[in-house]
Amino acid sequence: MAKEPILQINQLLTQFYSDGGKVNAVNNVSLEIREGQTVCLVGESGCGKSATAMSVMGLIDPSSGQVSNGEVLFEGQDLLKMKKGDLRRLRGKDFAMIFQEPMSSLNPVLTIGEQITESIIEHELLSKKEAKQRGLELINLVGIGRGEEIFSSYPHQLSGGMLQRIMIAIAISCNPRLLIADEPTTALDVTIQAQILDLLRNLKEERNMSMLLITHDLGVVAEVADYVIVMYAGKIIEQGPVVELFKNPKHPYTKGLLAAKPVINQRREKLYTIPGQVPNLIDLQPSCYFSERCEHCMSICTTKQPPMKQIRDSHDVACWLYEEEVSV
Repeated sequence: MAKEPILQINQLLTQFYSDGGKVNAVNNVSLEIREGQTVCLVGESGCGKSATAMSVMGLIDPSSGQVSNGEVLFEGQDLLKMKKGDLRRLRGKDFAMIFQEPMSSLNPVLTIGEQITESIIEHELLSKKEAKQRGLELINLVGIGRGEEIFSSYPHQLSGGMLQRIMIAIAISCNPRLLIADEPTTALDVTIQAQILDLLRNLKEERNMSMLLITHDLGVVAEVADYVIVMYAGKIIEQGPVVELFKNPKHPYTKGLLAAKPVINQRREKLYTIPGQVPNLIDLQPSCYFSERCEHCMSICTTKQPPMKQIRDSHDVACWLYEEEVSV
């Protein structure tokens, strides 16, 4: 029997303001994450991955944008309808996020210890002494030695890899049931990337956490994902179990992403790139958003958006190539 979704997003529409009009950064997105499952959200920069995560966390800056429509159900509760105080009590405790840039996410004038224990004191109602002990345990858990020294250090005194581990320590400090990780290995060297991914995988298994991992790195996806969701221009265009999607990609965009990935011991005269440009998200036409870049483009692709269609069990794609009958 399949486990119930811990997170269910229905028809989420997130818009940002610009001089030219509203940008549909997340365009009627629906997805779900089940208990203990790792879902990877992939796509090129600007496709709406991070905006989806920030919408879930309730962190869209009202001066720059808004969630205009949809539901974000965490264990059946719609986070979008919650009062700010109620949402703040859940955020950090029941679900938490590892942000993309630790140096800009951590407060430069507070010690590492102060930043780790802040959430513990607020959500777990522990004393400062008890919170410090928990903080030292977390520093050790994420693979950093010299706990007392690190606890008293400031962000600028630590390396990028150490800061990313501190971000993970902060995120898991209250044992969240859902962890959102936004590009957790960006700007780290390959060796540190592997260590961070191993750490996340081990923590997930030990704590039975659900995880939404946002990345553009298909190598990361292959290593950690149970299920993959591919986004393009704010919309989900393909989704499926990781092995199935990598073995049998259906959407031309997904095929292009996989073809553009370098392969060890495979010589190529030139690395494949997807032709063309992403469409203007302010002036989107009623068409397949990938149509101008697609070598399989048909007349219907330029006039009508394809619906999501199930190809195999749990493998869905939005592409007119897979309609049994196409009216041109």
